[in-house]
Amino acid sequence: MFNLNKVEKNLGFIWYELMDQKSRMLAKRSLVRVLLGAALFVAVPYAIGFFIDGLTNQTLDALLVGGLLFLSLELSSVALGWFRQQVREHFFQHAFWYIPHSITRMYYSRPLAWLSGSTSEIDGGGVESLREKVWNVIGSYIFTIIPGWGLVVFALGACLYAQVWLGSAACLYVVVHVYFGRKDNRHIHSEMKPIIDLFKRWERRMQEWWRNVDHVKNQGVESKMLVQTQREVQHPLSLDDAVWRVFFARAIVYHRLRSLAFAAVMYGLVGYFVFTDMISLAVAVLVFFSFERIRNTLGELNDQAREVQFNLAGIAKYRRVLRQEVPFHYDQGDDFSQDTMSVAYKNVCHDMGNDQEKKRILHDVNLVFKPGEKIGIVGPSGAGKSQLVSLLVRSTDPVSGQVEVGGRDIRDVRLESLLRYYGVIMQKSEPFDDSVLGNLLFGVSHLDLPCPYEEMSPSKQREIDECARESLEKAGLGLDVFPNGIHTHIGYKGLKLSGGQQQRLQIAAAHMKLAMNPDKPRLVIADEPTASLDSLSELTVMAHLQDSLPRQTTMLMVAHRLSTVSRMDRIVFVRPLECVQEGQDQVTIHDSLGKLYCEEALFRQMADSQGFRP
Repeated sequence: MFNLNKVEKNLGFIWYELMDQKSRMLAKRSLVRVLLGAALFVAVPYAIGFFIDGLTNQTLDALLVGGLLFLSLELSSVALGWFRQQVREHFFQHAFWYIPHSITRMYYSRPLAWLSGSTSEIDGGGVESLREKVWNVIGSYIFTIIPGWGLVVFALGACLYAQVWLGSAACLYVVVHVYFGRKDNRHIHSEMKPIIDLFKRWERRMQEWWRNVDHVKNQGVESKMLVQTQREVQHPLSLDDAVWRVFFARAIVYHRLRSLAFAAVMYGLVGYFVFTDMISLAVAVLVFFSFERIRNTLGELNDQAREVQFNLAGIAKYRRVLRQEVPFHYDQGDDFSQDTMSVAYKNVCHDMGNDQEKKRILHDVNLVFKPGEKIGIVGPSGAGKSQLVSLLVRSTDPVSGQVEVGGRDIRDVRLESLLRYYGVIMQKSEPFDDSVLGNLLFGVSHLDLPCPYEEMSPSKQREIDECARESLEKAGLGLDVFPNGIHTHIGYKGLKLSGGQQQRLQIAAAHMKLAMNPDKPRLVIADEPTASLDSLSELTVMAHLQDSLPRQTTMLMVAHRLSTVSRMDRIVFVRPLECVQEGQDQVTIHDSLGKLYCEEALFRQMADSQGFRP
């Protein structure tokens, strides 16, 4: 029925990489009990046949044997059903959390640039889709497909036991069915691969619109989106229709006609053997029930093919993506244990985009920042400012050169232990559906906070609460705006907060994370941290951010708004590569915005456009 050459890699991916040893053990136990149930299901008609034979011939012994056999088989089936359900629930309860855990682990093991860039082949929606497909395939195989084939095998054994020619005819029917089934599935598999990709693109567009419903509503394009949604799905639906409504429906008709022809031959032979006294009536009943079970089961398995093949085609794509070699993993390398947080870029070159659209963003960058320095990074849009700091969190590695923190190449450091000392503030980062305190503690490493807040002692909770209040004050976010203080729930995506409050909450979270390592070197990376703030709020937040940081904290701040970096110790200017003249460095460092204004014509254009005069 199923083309194992096509699906074995995907099933192996599920069995060996997504399921752990306990899940596999429980799945095997479930299979054993399900197969035993299938054997009992085939054996029960034999007991009924004895009973009918006794009634027909008025034989008391046959009646007693048939009745006792039927009763024992049914009682065994009741007990087996109870044990099967116990193991089945144990399996689902364990696999329910472990399979998403293993999928998430494989997803997280990939560098950030592989997950969030425009060339990423799998995202959060893809991970959820993979989980659902894996669940469907596991359930289908363990509780439908494998037991179904077990039932077919037991029924074939019953037919062979009854009479060799009858068993041979039943085996021939199964062989013919499997041959045509595999042929049909090869066609379905090849035809569905491009259709799956089209559906994925459509689903990704839908997810984008769902997640940005505020943008859709604010622009007043609800009707446009509904029309576009309907229009874009028509092409993949028409291709899908050709596979399932036309080809698959025709295949089902052919299957049932073949089944009818074999049934006519089979039942004719049974009648002949009964009338010639070659088999008893009890055996004839066994053959009738067994062959009908074969026909019905193969029909059910044939109908199951649509969902399973569709899911396996989707799993194949995710398997290929998650098995791709990546340059590094977050948990590789030595622990970071330096005493200083200096930063150095040495001959760094960096590209963006995939092989077809690769573009050089940074070329031969050399920079050194001392521990405790406050560095502003400015430049035109698209020059490579964000890419410069993204290399510090190792979202990817540079094409050439090296990035050093504390005198160590970050490629030699276990990323988790390094980012423990980072405070990262992004331009846009949605809060979580949690309390204020929950959002503040999100980025704190488990190495610094080994147990959840709820499990801490009262004295430790008070210490954390006080640290949270101080972090909020440093971000210019007073507790008076929260009805329940730091325990106020801020809603889905932080909808109970304004845009500026969301950004200040993120800044407060960076302060909170730094406060958990009072005796360690620290680095703050801020990418447009005040983009959502008004000018007055910006002054307050920047004063706290620059003046309230722990001693010897190095800070790199990317900004388009020049007032944000006006008080920095030094300024880094990043030019777009197409604007770099011969003999000129792409990235230069200056003592102040005033000196940069005098030395760089491109920067003067930026400053004049903002009305900024150093």
